[in-house]
Amino acid sequence: MKVKRTIVVAISLIILFSVLLYRLADIQLLSTEQFGKKDVNLLEASVEQRTQSVLLHNGRGSFLDHNGVSVTNPPQLDVVFFPFLKDIDVPIEEVAALVNEPSWKLEQWITQSEEPFYVSDQLGRTLTEKEYEAFQDLNFPGMISVNRAKPGDPEVATHFLGVVRGKGASGLEETFEEFLSSKDEEKLLYHVDGKGDPLFGLNVNYLGQQDPYYPVQVKTTLDLGLQKQAEALIDASEMEEGGLVLMDIESRNVLAMVSRPQLDSNDPNRYENHMIKSYSPGSVFKTVVAAAAIEHPNVNIRETYNCNLSINEGKEPSRSLGFLTFEESFAQSCNYTFAKIANEMMAQDEDVLENYAAKLGITDFVGWKGDLFRLKDFKQFGREDRNQIWGADPQKMVPLAISQTAIGQLDVKMSPLSMTNMMATIASDGIKKEVRGVTDILYKNGSEFIEFPEHKDLDNRLSSYSALKLQELLQQVPTAQGTASSLQGLNIAGKSGTAEVENEEGMKKQIFHHWFAGYFPYDQPKYAMVVVTLNSKRSEPTYSVYKDMVSYIYEQENKEEMKRRDPAFE
Repeated sequence: MKVKRTIVVAISLIILFSVLLYRLADIQLLSTEQFGKKDVNLLEASVEQRTQSVLLHNGRGSFLDHNGVSVTNPPQLDVVFFPFLKDIDVPIEEVAALVNEPSWKLEQWITQSEEPFYVSDQLGRTLTEKEYEAFQDLNFPGMISVNRAKPGDPEVATHFLGVVRGKGASGLEETFEEFLSSKDEEKLLYHVDGKGDPLFGLNVNYLGQQDPYYPVQVKTTLDLGLQKQAEALIDASEMEEGGLVLMDIESRNVLAMVSRPQLDSNDPNRYENHMIKSYSPGSVFKTVVAAAAIEHPNVNIRETYNCNLSINEGKEPSRSLGFLTFEESFAQSCNYTFAKIANEMMAQDEDVLENYAAKLGITDFVGWKGDLFRLKDFKQFGREDRNQIWGADPQKMVPLAISQTAIGQLDVKMSPLSMTNMMATIASDGIKKEVRGVTDILYKNGSEFIEFPEHKDLDNRLSSYSALKLQELLQQVPTAQGTASSLQGLNIAGKSGTAEVENEEGMKKQIFHHWFAGYFPYDQPKYAMVVVTLNSKRSEPTYSVYKDMVSYIYEQENKEEMKRRDPAFE
């Protein structure tokens, strides 16, 4: 019996040791890169347990403004301190003098640190170039001078640029995800033992590919100075909902785009970018009716219109303006005139308004689109709303519906981006182009990866004569006799609009969308701009922001001209 028991125990021990030996071989030799049900990479896990690291760059692409200035993750000169400094003789007094801090504070940073840290985070400011170079000259082990890309959300143009969160992404971050997605992180690391003491001496290693191509840089059309000023003016006006679009007329590049409420960085989908969403444009849409009337053979724009009448027969108008010419009706925004003209034109051609919206470049979408790289029908403004004139049940034979459509109500929906583009089309003598928010994608080394060329549309365009007539009409609105008299004297051409907002049951809410869409200077057009205050009883923010933004741009251009003439000018 004892012999049998001994044999059983021996066999059991052999089996147990065999299992343990197999397990050990599996861990150390066979399954080092895919161990267990979760396929854990044991080699990487072992290294992670024995290393401390600090992130230099998360590997995601970044954005530049049109001058090449970084607007997200801007590179920052910095110095990393590693924890093993506490175990070596550091020249505390000399280092403290470099950053103008007391030596006791510097010693405290080092002795209390368990992880590597950036000096700028401790200082609460960025290092100057002089301080950075001083650390480089010091060249002390454990104090590593780096060029750091500090992660974080953009501080300006947040709706335009967007953010990335677990709940989703927004803006250009979402649209250009294919190009921006992280490649390889860049880190500084060093190895430690179980007590946290450095292994292999005091060497710090760089981890990451020295890739000249990635991460890429997306070069936007934004002018950082104009963007910051636009945001400051919008916020100073206390506009709760609405925003601004500023565009270069020649290129159709967006120079500034502001939307309020501000983006909720924790939930990118909570607050939309109102500048690419569509809303009732009110009387701004009369520009489309005017364009059609100018070219229509059976409309006599030389007659006089009774602006004491309402578009609703038998009802009193909100304003009694007397008898006005076509030009006066546009300047004073007489609803009756444009309702009457629209009904006359629609009786002969029920598609006349769509046709002239197309001539003005505001049919459907206005943002840059096309085939790109491996992507078909790529859109720079991925969440841009489609513009519309008629709803799902178009009432093209109903006189009152035509009248309401003619004044930009009922089912008319236009985005501020598209209204800005319409003004740019008129200012450029009828030339239509798609709107760009990005001009290039650049490799890390600055060389060209992808270019977004201007997309010009030469089909079905407005004649130069008609564009000139519209320019003349738009110049009369910001005058003493026009509806935008507060903007007179600024060399602006444009159209105001007030759209009454209805609830889901079609009942009036007594709140409005207040628009001004225009371009300037009207004698030498360079900029097109829309400011809109949404869902508000107050129209003041629209006009105060428009006026102040135009004045700021003129002031900056005057300064640039003075510098050009006299380089010593400050």
